[in-house]
Amino acid sequence: MAKTLISYYSRSGNTKKMAEYIAEGFKTVTGMEVILKKVADTVIEDMLDSDVIIFGCPTYFGVMTAEVKDLMDKSVKYFGKLNGKIGGAFTSSGAIGGGNETTILSILQGFLIHGMIIQGIQKGNHYGPVSIGAPDENSKEECMRYGKMLGNLSLKISK
Repeated sequence: MAKTLISYYSRSGNTKKMAEYIAEGFKTVTGMEVILKKVADTVIEDMLDSDVIIFGCPTYFGVMTAEVKDLMDKSVKYFGKLNGKIGGAFTSSGAIGGGNETTILSILQGFLIHGMIIQGIQKGNHYGPVSIGAPDENSKEECMRYGKMLGNLSLKISK
């Protein structure tokens, strides 16, 4: 059974809600175990034990939050151990031009350096789900599609 870690940092609850929607999408794919954790409760072993790793956080100054960056920095000690795993990212922000893409790309950049597999999105936000403020119905659907897409990718790779 493929194991997915969705680790998030959320102050207002918006990013947490997105994480829950992504988890719902994963659960529509047969054979998916989903672990949903706050970044503060996530340890490196959670990452090492997972086939799919997704980080989410609000957009602060166009990059990942300090809490997510701290976890990413701790993962450097295990360089090479995440190679071939699937990675993904999502964010919430206060404005359309609030740095959403650069925040997601800052997370994906770390995953790519680890040798992780990243799948782009053809419909919607190309790098990962984005919510402006609280997730609306469109953001919810995008998050659920994202979870399903990465779950299906995990099944393809594990064959």
